Amino acid sequence: MATITILYSTQSGRAKACARRSSRLLKAKYPSIDIHGNCSFDDFGAQNFLSIGTADTNAKHLLLLFVSTTGDGEHTTTITKTWHALLSKTLPTTLFANVSFALFALGDRAYGDAFCAAGRKLAARLVQLGASPKCALGYGDDGSGAGVLGDLDVWLGENLFGVVDGLYVSDGNVSNQNNKVAAGNDGENDSLYLVQILSQDLVSDTESPQRNSDGLIQEWQESKYKQQYAEYFQHSCPDTAYQYNDQCVRLKTDKINNDTLQHLDASHNILTPRAPPLLGCVTANDRITSEDWMQNTRHLRIHVTTQMRSTATSTQRNGQESLSSLPYQAGDVATILPSNPTKLVSTFISILPPSIRALADKTLQIERIRPDLTSTNHPWPELCTLRGLLTHCADLQSLPEQEDLYALSAYCNLDHANGIDQRDKLISLSETSGAALYADYIIRNKRNWVDLFYDFDSLFYEVAIDEDTADNKNVGFAISRLLTLLPSIAPRHFSIASSPSFTKLKRPSDALGFELELCVAVVEGTTSLGRSYSGCCSSYLATETSPKTKEAATNFEMNRIRLWITPGSFHQLPLDRSPDSDRLFRTPILCVGAGTGIAPLRSLLLEREAAVLSSITQKSHEKEDVSYQDNILVFGCRKRSMDYYYEAEWESLVVAGRLRLTAAFSRDQTEKLYVQRALREMDRRSFITKHILEHGGAVYIAGGSKMARAVKDEIVTALGAVLEGGDADARKLLNRLKRRGLFSIEAWN
Repeated sequence: MATITILYSTQSGRAKACARRSSRLLKAKYPSIDIHGNCSFDDFGAQNFLSIGTADTNAKHLLLLFVSTTGDGEHTTTITKTWHALLSKTLPTTLFANVSFALFALGDRAYGDAFCAAGRKLAARLVQLGASPKCALGYGDDGSGAGVLGDLDVWLGENLFGVVDGLYVSDGNVSNQNNKVAAGNDGENDSLYLVQILSQDLVSDTESPQRNSDGLIQEWQESKYKQQYAEYFQHSCPDTAYQYNDQCVRLKTDKINNDTLQHLDASHNILTPRAPPLLGCVTANDRITSEDWMQNTRHLRIHVTTQMRSTATSTQRNGQESLSSLPYQAGDVATILPSNPTKLVSTFISILPPSIRALADKTLQIERIRPDLTSTNHPWPELCTLRGLLTHCADLQSLPEQEDLYALSAYCNLDHANGIDQRDKLISLSETSGAALYADYIIRNKRNWVDLFYDFDSLFYEVAIDEDTADNKNVGFAISRLLTLLPSIAPRHFSIASSPSFTKLKRPSDALGFELELCVAVVEGTTSLGRSYSGCCSSYLATETSPKTKEAATNFEMNRIRLWITPGSFHQLPLDRSPDSDRLFRTPILCVGAGTGIAPLRSLLLEREAAVLSSITQKSHEKEDVSYQDNILVFGCRKRSMDYYYEAEWESLVVAGRLRLTAAFSRDQTEKLYVQRALREMDRRSFITKHILEHGGAVYIAGGSKMARAVKDEIVTALGAVLEGGDADARKLLNRLKRRGLFSIEAWN
């Protein structure tokens, strides 16, 4: 049997979208090929991946891989365990001798040398282990005009389809069908769910409904639904999330539990997948940009007090677990799972057919009946209301992908006056030739799922016939089919802006749980056509209000922020003591950032400040010397008076002699000043080489990808000017520092 196994690693979902598209096109063109996988590498399983090399050598098998790059050329969290397994030195070089693969790498050319680095590294490692690439590596540039899907379609046509023809069709094993499959006839649009409406007497509720500060019921907190929502939420848990006990104390261990596929970070912290989220409430929510400035940036403090529990993940504690003294590390990341605003959900429900609208607040029992088919979502809660699911689970604010438009085309009711035209438009928007139309209609005008369903009203046109009748060409839009198409809300990642040690020193508390702080720029704006839009998670956080009383802060009904914490890019911050008796730090650090990139840098600098304050306390207030060259910050923003984040904190550290600060305000002078130029001109253009070569300093860069690339290029140029091998030696030096945790970049688009 000819088979293709499709796997992807993704952070934002683009690699998954490429896998969906490729799977559909392959099934249409080669209907006899058996396609497996259609999941992430780690969901497929590291051991299953390694065992592919021992499969039946007589069978024709192709690995089709889609690999995204994140950060400074790093793999995403959805391939972490598989990548670690592939790096094992015990693996034989002939492990994949019988394996053929084709790989499409995704990235952004704005990252320079790190463009598609993760995909290139995986391809090289597979070749080292004996695998055979069957075609040229594909490259998807997220910053190109066509986008990754446009680049994918070119690669499929010029490379992959020829490979499949050569492997399978040439022997007559597979029929090659070039005709386009009619909308809805490829089997992918069938419902994955069986939905039943439960009568009220079958759903008991022993507790009163939990309400938030606005008086709105949070369905996921109600006793009759809590268990099902906890099991649903844990599907969004990052594989590298820390584990906490019932008192929200972080666990660590010295052993790896192979039975549960746990793995550890450098500090031996348990990294466990699929844990329910921590729960917290916002105790401070302050705007830190000027009121008349275009950008609304918030400083939030979140008090984490408990963790959701599900029966499926509850474990017995043996009383011998090892506990960490800090709830997280400087430079870590908070992964937050938001909800949709009530108004948007009500708008969406209002455009549903009356038969579905009438069931919005009824209790649904949802069963996934076709787990073999791929889906854009996690299995929904088994017990919930449609309103609750649309509020806490379905990503109504995301921009539908081209594959979503193709899937929707099957549900345009042809009895509607515009049904045929709307079906044809959805199909054309999903095709390669319609990429420009899709970009204009969806991306530039920020049309989300609510907008899409409003525009294509034939999707909800009801006729008085049985929607499940086999010969009914207008299949209708039952709840089960709606659940098959809507995507799940993806968690958003925010670098933590606080230092756990500094917080512990400044705000010691016996209260349950711990605090963390975020610096969040609210995404909001208006398109060229006057359509307003907002970011799902940033807007969700911006509207959270702090409790008005201490009692309210400890009340469970306020614990509405769902989050996990994962290791960040800067977890190897040097805190080691200098061998020189009059110096506290052995390693000086340079932090370079712009905008909200200040968040992880603030965490690092305050963690080092906590070490200074602890040292002063331990020496009976005899100050130990900390040179202003030990902690250096180069920060960029537009205007000093508008968006200079945490100015007072930096100035106080400068006055205390414990920080060297260089600020670059791009719009405060005629000639724009950016951080890369400010860095270049420090100490008469000698600072970079002195910091790295003479002082053995570390470098941490955070912010937008273009800024990060420009700063890295500046460092390479400065080092290359004094090293014998020029820029090549400079890059080798930075790679060595990177492996030691002394050079790291956290960047995003």
